Amino acid sequence: MTSQTDIKYMRMALNMAQRGLGHVAPNPAVGCVLVQNDVVIATAHTARGGRPHAERVALDKAGAQAKGATAYVSLEPCSHTGKTGPCAQALIDAGVARVVVACGDPDPRVSGRGIEMLKAAGIDAVEGVLEAEAHALNAGFILRITENRPFITLKCAISADGKISEAVGKRTQISGALALRYMHLLRSYHDAILVGQMTDFVDKPKLTTRIEGYDHEALRVVLSANAGETARDLAEQGITRLLVKGGAKTHMSFLKTGLFDEVQLIKTPKILGEQGVDAADIVGVADLILQKTRILGEDTLEIYTRKD
Repeated sequence: MTSQTDIKYMRMALNMAQRGLGHVAPNPAVGCVLVQNDVVIATAHTARGGRPHAERVALDKAGAQAKGATAYVSLEPCSHTGKTGPCAQALIDAGVARVVVACGDPDPRVSGRGIEMLKAAGIDAVEGVLEAEAHALNAGFILRITENRPFITLKCAISADGKISEAVGKRTQISGALALRYMHLLRSYHDAILVGQMTDFVDKPKLTTRIEGYDHEALRVVLSANAGETARDLAEQGITRLLVKGGAKTHMSFLKTGLFDEVQLIKTPKILGEQGVDAADIVGVADLILQKTRILGEDTLEIYTRKD
């Protein structure tokens, strides 16, 4: 049975890992926490650009204190040599006594070998602590390897009468300040942001993350081909998380093909009238599961996942 102590520190590692979303592609976003006698001696996440890995950053912070410690890692430590040596070997060399891993790495260069290395060195290696949460956090990295596509989020803001703008060809900001700030935070968790050609022509969106003091730049994508081909092309470029901003026809193309993983829907109390442009019937077209609802000022955020 998993101990509450292991759950506590693994959740800390997952929180650290989340900081890397949108910054580390094509690598996974990994968090590492080193604990000695129930005292945290180092925390780290994968650095921008994907290197150095979380384990190496944490070990460098801990120095000699890592000897005999327990390492909590949100993804199986790598076992292959790329631009740096294997993280599994780094943990062995540092003399850690125990390694707790949330989920395995599907990369065929790793896929169980990291755990094997640790056990062969006499380290107590525990797997599967908060596995589902870790899998969800790195779904984009995993999907890129297993399905050759990124994790895809559809984002849409609609008025109370089901519109996305006041009229054809007219740019309309319908969500409030708090919802808008949230959407910029959402952008920061993605490697690329996609819009359709009409949305690009009408709105001329910057597709940048505008949060004071926060540096993030996503790849800007305008859909001009089959959505499946675009997803594969982006995966081959190393994109692990894609945010689809719209418009309605673009959303519908992803919905009808089932090529999405999550829908983030902002509902506003505004009425845009009969001349307004209809939003895609997101809830009606796709088989969705409502996972979460949040109030953002006058707006409501609904987060859905696809029903497999």
